[in-house]
Amino acid sequence: MVKIKLDSKSEQSILNMLLDNEAINSSQLSKINSTSSEVGKTKIETAIELNLTSEEKISRLLANSYSLETVDLNQKKIDEKLKKILDLRFIEENHLVPFEIAGNILKIAIPDGSKLSLMKNLKTMTKMEPELYAAPISDIYNFTERFKKLENKKISPTNVKVEKIKKNDDELIEVGSEVIVFGNKLITEAINLGASDIHIECFRDSAQVRFRVDGILRIMNDYSKFLFENYNAVVTRIKIISKLDIAERRIPQDGASTFKSDTKEVDLRVSILPTKNNERIVMRILNKEAGEKKLSELGFESKDLEKLTKAITSPQGMVLVTGPTGSGKTTTLYSVLKHINKPGMNILTAEDPVEYELEGVGQVQVKEAIGYTFEEALRSFLRQDPEVILVGEIRDKATVDIALKASLTGHLVFSTLHTNDAPSSITRLQNMGTPNYLISAALSLIMAQRLARRNCSECREKDENVTPKLLNSIGFLPEQSARATIYKGKGCDQCSNTGYKGRMGVYEILEIDKELKQGILSDLSQAELNGIAKKNGFKRMQEMGHDLLLSGDMSFSEFERVLQS
Repeated sequence: MVKIKLDSKSEQSILNMLLDNEAINSSQLSKINSTSSEVGKTKIETAIELNLTSEEKISRLLANSYSLETVDLNQKKIDEKLKKILDLRFIEENHLVPFEIAGNILKIAIPDGSKLSLMKNLKTMTKMEPELYAAPISDIYNFTERFKKLENKKISPTNVKVEKIKKNDDELIEVGSEVIVFGNKLITEAINLGASDIHIECFRDSAQVRFRVDGILRIMNDYSKFLFENYNAVVTRIKIISKLDIAERRIPQDGASTFKSDTKEVDLRVSILPTKNNERIVMRILNKEAGEKKLSELGFESKDLEKLTKAITSPQGMVLVTGPTGSGKTTTLYSVLKHINKPGMNILTAEDPVEYELEGVGQVQVKEAIGYTFEEALRSFLRQDPEVILVGEIRDKATVDIALKASLTGHLVFSTLHTNDAPSSITRLQNMGTPNYLISAALSLIMAQRLARRNCSECREKDENVTPKLLNSIGFLPEQSARATIYKGKGCDQCSNTGYKGRMGVYEILEIDKELKQGILSDLSQAELNGIAKKNGFKRMQEMGHDLLLSGDMSFSEFERVLQS
């Protein structure tokens, strides 16, 4: 049997099926569990090695249990069209393979019954009708390996196509197809890994690619050798797709491009910076799906979601979202706009830059270089009869004054600020010279947020280094810290040995109620305003972090990195 790590859900599904069909009994199951941990193999591998079952038997039982046909994947050739239907990463993570297209039907082989729950997702992702077949685990693994080889097929140097772009009247720049393939592979892998940024940089004796995944930069060593040998050609290629001046190497350039992978389309925002050792490139990946998240999917507690929904459906007022760069403020605001967007509503946004396109929303790109600032955009918006205005960022007193006054004259205004927490946003507005009466009258809600990496559920284990004393130091009560069990990710294939998989939002929502409005008018200090907020049920981000530590979703080191300011 090929060594393959099925996820725990799949393993359990197969073991339950074997039990239900009396193919094994409970004492044999106990033997499988104990032997598996002793020999360091999966439970299914162990069961097969103990001659308690076989791959063919599992496949037959699966077919009988769920009325599926079986398929011999070894006899199936891989159709080129299959590469465009399902993302390779999805195939590997879920241990299933599409093997044939028949009209609008996509035939998919599965190793266990837990995959039946993916039917709806598969239909949405592929826009086809999925038809499931039973197949042995090894056959699915081997088919996936064949699929990967087809995906990574290299172009031979003897078959080089050249893309020629005019540099000036008498010179042509040549970009070999190996460079084009390199660039496409680089961006595709970044998309598949869920990276938000790609960093390409050259040093005196080396070059490297780094992906920012879950907020952390990760070196991708596989690209270093080719990149160092072909650095100028790679830079030229990126300039070409971003419609930048390939002859200009002395000053920074900003561009944009759209990249289509087999399964999705993303926008790229490209920044090129000349350095001592050649030009440095950073590409921001603007995944259009990120703007599709619903408010209910962002992880708010029910009371906080209720407060937020009340504020964003009010006819007027100002809602601020605060947090550092990369904390998900834009995603939250886009989810808010999607929630309130209706045909009878005129919504205008001023952004720098426009990151995701929203249907039915008037989105304006601010251009500081030509004097079209947030302030100017806001002035022109007020002549466009809007109900809702989004200002990408409040940077100065003039912008905040217009925004606050707009929120007092029948407009609902959203914007962002760079502050550490929700209460300090009030102090920031005061420091900008905004009168207290204006802040008190206009402000309706402030939300602060962070993005934290989630512990990998597959390799999560107890963190023995976290003591009650450490927990006390971050605000736990002694009786809580004595009972608490804190987890961390050990690192496995499912999380690329990082211990983390995916990110989650950590929030605090401050509703500007009557008492707080009165406190702002009375020019109370931030500490006094904090006291009023706490008395009225305000919950700090650190408290939400405590809950995530206790639930096992957050590690202690991630709490310290994200929430210990």
